[in-house]
Amino acid sequence: MNLVIEEINRSKKVLQRYRFKDKNCIRIGRALDNDIILNEPHVSPYHAELKLNDVGQWVIQDLNSINGIRNHSRKAVENGSIIESGDTYLLGRSYISIWREDHPVEEAWPLHSVEDLFHRISAPWVLALLVIGFVYGEWLLANLSNYRELSPSRLTNQIIYQLLVAVGWATAWSLSGRVIRHESRFYSHLAVTFIAAILMQWAPFILKILSFNGGYGLWNREILYFINGALFSLLLWCNFYLSMPQRPVIRIIWSNALAWGVVLIYLLPPIFDARSFRAFPMYDSSILPPSVFWADTMSPEQFLQQTEQLYGKDENMPDEAENSTTSKDSDTL
Repeated sequence: MNLVIEEINRSKKVLQRYRFKDKNCIRIGRALDNDIILNEPHVSPYHAELKLNDVGQWVIQDLNSINGIRNHSRKAVENGSIIESGDTYLLGRSYISIWREDHPVEEAWPLHSVEDLFHRISAPWVLALLVIGFVYGEWLLANLSNYRELSPSRLTNQIIYQLLVAVGWATAWSLSGRVIRHESRFYSHLAVTFIAAILMQWAPFILKILSFNGGYGLWNREILYFINGALFSLLLWCNFYLSMPQRPVIRIIWSNALAWGVVLIYLLPPIFDARSFRAFPMYDSSILPPSVFWADTMSPEQFLQQTEQLYGKDENMPDEAENSTTSKDSDTL
């Protein structure tokens, strides 16, 4: 019976694969005349031996090693234990998995439709446009959201800090992909990070426009939390897809659990914060251009006329003609 033996790491990533055909005995150790050489100081020169018994079953035996043989649960393995296809053993600090050559393997995972998109957005010119768009958006939104004179140094420090956070996030995920899959895909991670940052950047501004014209400003904060949670979940899904080989369902569960867990942490304090007991009023200092308003503007006279039609004329309010006469008399005096 032919065997395939894999040397794996703690995360079950295959480091080396050996295939043996028509052999009855396979020796494993650190000595150079072994069939499988494990370069790990806790492995004895002649550590273990795999033998085919009389009934055609593979068994494992310890060759008087210092640290012995343990299974995947780190429990000691007895000499002569029968090997099942897929068993994992720990020799020193090295893991090996043993498989029969005819062991069935699962079907290949289909590539997601976003694979080509990740390849396109990782082009250097696309990354340059994304960075420029993010910096311009920060400058523009800072000017719209402040009625006071903008401090260039403060805005520059803020932009540099956010750029460093985005690059650090992409770097961390690319390093994890390098460790797990031997593939960093740094440019793809950086591109999806800046796309998510731009969407999160403009979401509050667009929401202000919609809430002002739609009249649901009281729910503005809750809706913004939901939007940021959805964008963060999508970003994590992309990071998991680029870094780790996972089943689609597992990837969705992990990305949503982490994203909405973070959102819940930030959402709980405002829920218990009673607005009626605030010592200061809540207001928004954003300066929005007239072009973002859907309703047509009206003059003060038109506003007063519309008010009279809706609520009726106030008897205590003087007529416009009287106001004009009074103003002329005062000018004459």
